Amino acid sequence: MKNINEAVIFWWHYGKKYSLFIVLLATAAVFRYTQIENLPGGLFPDEAANGLDINSILNGDRQPFYERGNGREALFFYMIAPAVMLFGRTPLAHHLVSATVSLLVVLFTFLLVRRWFGSLAGFVAAFLAAVSSWYVTMSRTAFRANLTPLFALLFFYFATRVAQAKSRADYYLSAILAGSSFALGFYTYISYRMMVPVLFITFVGLIIIDFRRTQKWQIVKKYWRGFLAGVASSILTILPLALYFIKHPEFIVGRSGQVSIFSDSLNNGDVIGTFLEVVGKTIMAFFTEGDLNWRHNVSGFPFLSFLISPFFLLGLILVLTQAALFVIYGLKKAKNESDTAINLKRLPFFVIALWFLFMTAPEILTAEGIPHGLRLIGIIPAVFIIPALFINEIVSRPPHERNYSRFGGKFMVNTALGILLVAEMFYGMYAYFGIAANSPDYDYAFRADLTTVSKYLNERNNKEQTYLVIDLFSEQTPRYMTTETNQPYQIVDPSSLWRGPAEVKIEDRPDFGLSLKPGDQVIFSQSTIHDTQAFERYYPAARLVKKEYNRFNEVIMKVYEQP
Repeated sequence: MKNINEAVIFWWHYGKKYSLFIVLLATAAVFRYTQIENLPGGLFPDEAANGLDINSILNGDRQPFYERGNGREALFFYMIAPAVMLFGRTPLAHHLVSATVSLLVVLFTFLLVRRWFGSLAGFVAAFLAAVSSWYVTMSRTAFRANLTPLFALLFFYFATRVAQAKSRADYYLSAILAGSSFALGFYTYISYRMMVPVLFITFVGLIIIDFRRTQKWQIVKKYWRGFLAGVASSILTILPLALYFIKHPEFIVGRSGQVSIFSDSLNNGDVIGTFLEVVGKTIMAFFTEGDLNWRHNVSGFPFLSFLISPFFLLGLILVLTQAALFVIYGLKKAKNESDTAINLKRLPFFVIALWFLFMTAPEILTAEGIPHGLRLIGIIPAVFIIPALFINEIVSRPPHERNYSRFGGKFMVNTALGILLVAEMFYGMYAYFGIAANSPDYDYAFRADLTTVSKYLNERNNKEQTYLVIDLFSEQTPRYMTTETNQPYQIVDPSSLWRGPAEVKIEDRPDFGLSLKPGDQVIFSQSTIHDTQAFERYYPAARLVKKEYNRFNEVIMKVYEQP
């Protein structure tokens, strides 16, 4: 009985102390793991292409970079590989890892912002990220880009720990982890490279301000050892990828040139006009209409809800103002000995401003599919920190600056904040689990039909007598998901299936279409269902032996057999 009482007291004490933290992680987990096996229910071909590289990893061909699809950084594939070994080549294995990465982003958003601005700001920023319909959609999409915000957060978190270290061990360990985190980010997604100008401007700015204010290099003297430890850690971590790019320089740029605003095929000879159009669409995406692609966003929904977007606008003004003041006051020469101290309280605002502006570059310098929720993923933490800072400014003013009487007092302000966050949570829940989860377009965006097709191919396991009518891009999914049965089908490209006019009889054209033998089966997925009408016309003897429907009562697979 004594042990039970002690346990109750323990959980009561720590439960109260960490209640907001527990609520935060529990909420984030619910939004990321609920129905994760079925939402999204399919593995989009780009996700399956990652799986094909995971096959290479599991077969012993381990590289820091894989060349499929214009080249892909490999860290995310190594993270998914254990899940594939545990759950098989399924959508669950991929989406579970992506959701877990997102949960870590929520966690480190809280930890970082708490160190910068306090627990309330940290909780609000992380909570907004936890329930955002835009980020929840991305969280459940198995793209390597999801690692970008995580490693940006990890770097800033450990770099902050260096500055706040209270022991020599914490100082050096944090510096090493900051350096490794920074370098590991280059193994994620090309947009992460925008961290280079962010850190360069921050470090150079601090050195200049250090000299202007103190003329004694106080910051340099205090942190140069940690800086060297971080640089050494970064070099060692990034070395395998650097060596790969030295041998294969053609993959350094990747697909960027193909979608750039400088591409003549996209800008129609008007680079400035295209740039301004992209900037306009990107800005409005936070307030009115966001990405239409269901894999990147709840199609058409703004990236920020109508509840939060006003706070984002006001928070952005606050951040840019404080960042400008940091520069202005930092560059002023000290008037006397007592005026030499550098006020670093505004430094986080400066970092957030750079983070937001530079991580927007991968979006505003491209002209395809704008607004593009995936290319903006690097700003995910910053875009939720910004409104949280304005909210924090209202709620957490020092006692001598408080003037809550017009709002009904401190209690009413806190109550209003609670209502706002709960309303935002229900908005995100409605958008994703109400709109997206019940949309056939969302289901098809992840090609859930190909999961059904792949399952049937594995069960049939008869390569010599099985034909799959599918385009080469979509075929990546069944190719990956039938790895263990050695791809038991033959591809029929729908664009070359019908080689003549409908009135020509098959017997008059022996080279026409397929030459089916008794027992042969021809399988059509949802994307080629429309080809079945022509198939029935050209192969009247073939009979429909199987038809599958999705939960929206749409036909997603037809199987014909030659008698």
